[in-house]
Amino acid sequence: MYEIAYPWMFFLLPLPLFVWWLIPAFKQKKDALFYPKFDELTQATGLKPQKSATILKRRWFQYVINFIIWVCIVAAMSNPQYIGKPAKKVKNARNMLVAADISMSMNTTDWYDKDGNRITRWKAVQNVLNEFVEKREGDRIGLMLFGSDVFALPFTPDLEIIKHTIDETGIGMAGHKTAIGNAIALSTQVFEADSIKQKVMILLTDGQDSGSEIVPVTAANMAADDSIKIYTIGIGTKEASQYELDDKTLIKIAQNTGGEYFNAGNVEELNTIYDKLNEMEPIQFEDEGYRPTRLLFYIPLEIGLGIALVFQFLSIAVNFIGSLKRKKS
Repeated sequence: MYEIAYPWMFFLLPLPLFVWWLIPAFKQKKDALFYPKFDELTQATGLKPQKSATILKRRWFQYVINFIIWVCIVAAMSNPQYIGKPAKKVKNARNMLVAADISMSMNTTDWYDKDGNRITRWKAVQNVLNEFVEKREGDRIGLMLFGSDVFALPFTPDLEIIKHTIDETGIGMAGHKTAIGNAIALSTQVFEADSIKQKVMILLTDGQDSGSEIVPVTAANMAADDSIKIYTIGIGTKEASQYELDDKTLIKIAQNTGGEYFNAGNVEELNTIYDKLNEMEPIQFEDEGYRPTRLLFYIPLEIGLGIALVFQFLSIAVNFIGSLKRKKS
């Protein structure tokens, strides 16, 4: 938004007229000697009489240019400025941990992209996760990838790091099993390393727990004691896959931690789920009260200075050319 800090400065626009009217240009009269035989004298000497003085009169465009320069000066004194939108800060920041299953079952090619091409479940999850993370500007996102082992990326506000890690992750990097219980148990340690109170975990898997040292529901109860809310997402259905989806356990995990369970059978449903999560865990902003201001007084000042320099240069050039013509004549 553009504003003028001192609009009353424009009342100075007619000031040059008042100065011209109150203080007229200086004129000086001198006595002259009248000689009645001046013409005969010039004929006798052979000299050509010239005017004793040349009265220079301003042309109309000179007044226009001077007025434009004055307008530019007044505009600069009015202090024009651009005031940006109020800076916003996150009102209620949260730590959000995204835990994704990268066991071999996620390599199942039974999903389709927007063009109708068959893709793996993990490829679909990668695309949707990246879109979800991109919308969480203001939160601190952590990433947990689990199979037989569990790997965790600490919470960070740099969402590009999270997206890059998701893109570079391949199926089977953490082993072939699905250690859901270990992933939830490790999440409590990841959250404990931070002081932010709002703790949210999104757990995504397409199978049932295998290879964990702790029962998933028991680990979920531990997470609930630490005020960690867990949303669980089941990928695929029991009927559509050779890998059995343990939706009962996922439902129990969500219920015990105050979260919610979702099931996604295709890319569209998974997109819808993450849209719902964005609505259920909104990022709230508040104005900081500070509005960035950019001063613009230099713009009319530079315009006026440029016009003055160009006009002065042209005047010098015209006078120089005129003097050359007079010398030749």
